[in-house]
Order: sequence, then structure tokens, then C-alpha cells
Amino acid sequence: MHTHPADPGILAHCVAIVRAGNDTDGAALMRLAEKLRFGAVVGPTVKLVPHDFDHRLVFFLVHFDLDTAARRLVLQAVRQSGTVSLSYAPVVLFLREAKPDEVLANIELGFDDVINVPEDGRTIATRLAAQIGQEHLYIETRHYLGPDRHRLDKHQPVSPHRKPEEPHARLTILRTVEAGVAIVRRQEAHKAH
Repeated sequence: MHTHPADPGILAHCVAIVRAGNDTDGAALMRLAEKLRFGAVVGPTVKLVPHDFDHRLVFFLVHFDLDTAARRLVLQAVRQSGTVSLSYAPVVLFLREAKPDEVLANIELGFDDVINVPEDGRTIATRLAAQIGQEHLYIETRHYLGPDRHRLDKHQPVSPHRKPEEPHARLTILRTVEAGVAIVRRQEAHKAH
């Protein structure tokens, strides 16, 4: 487990893939990724081919201009990509001055993190770096693959989208720059998560 603060410098060993609704917003998010010192930054119009990257860790950065339906499509495309390195890649949504309920709603969709902007670059980089070097719990059902949303239940009622008795698997994943993404443990369950 990760026992020390996240090091933002680790992002230099990662690639950021930007998703936005138009070229202007995509370029703005690409500039942010470059300022955060990602090792490579890929624009919103580039076709996704994982072996094109020299980096083992991929981040998807999503611009706030995408509506909820488009955000779901991005999440679905990533989670169903067919490779462990992409399916379990961190997908981070950037919102502009969102209220707490909007942040929670987007985490409920399946984003690994939701970051309100404007925010200090060091803070953003540290939050992104926290996705690396520590274990994360993912849940897999017939209709969902992503971070454990149970962490939200203390802040809000259980989402109507989740079925409490739906069979699921609990996957513990670990992302490192040396090995990429690894599924450390998989546990099948038939109870509420």
C-alpha cells in the first residue's frame, strides 16, 4: 500500500489522453496536462491504440463541456476497451466550480476523481498522482466497471442505478509506472457492495 504522499513528478511517466467536445476545449485541457508535466499528451481526436505509447500508465482527462450522456460514453469506451491497462485507467473529470452534489453525481457515474477548476496545479497533480502506487477497489457488474461507489453512501442515499443484490466482483487494482496496471485480487460476491 501507498504510505507516503503522492509525488506529482510521477506523472512524467504517464500519458494523458484528453476527451472534450470541441477543439478549443480539448486544446485547453491539453495545455493543462502539459503544465502538469505528463510524459505525453494525446488530443481528443486521436484514435486510441494502446501500443502507440511508451508509457505504461494512461490517464483519461475529461473536459466539463461534455454533457452527461457523452461522459457516460467516454466511461463506457474506456472500461470496455479490452485491455487491462486501458479498462482500469484513471478517468478524471474536470468541472468548473461545481457544487458538491454535481461532484458526487459524476463520481457515481464512475469517474475515478472529479476535480473542480480553477485549482492550483500542484494540488491537481498531487490528486492525479494519488491514482498511482496504491490499491484501488473497483466493482464489476453486468452494467458497471469502475471505482467502488460505495464510498459515496455515507454522503448520499444509495443510487437508484445500483441494484443492491446484483452479483458483482470486487477487484483490487494497483497502478505503478514499472508494471502498469495489475489486478491484485478478485473476489466474487453476491451481496450488496
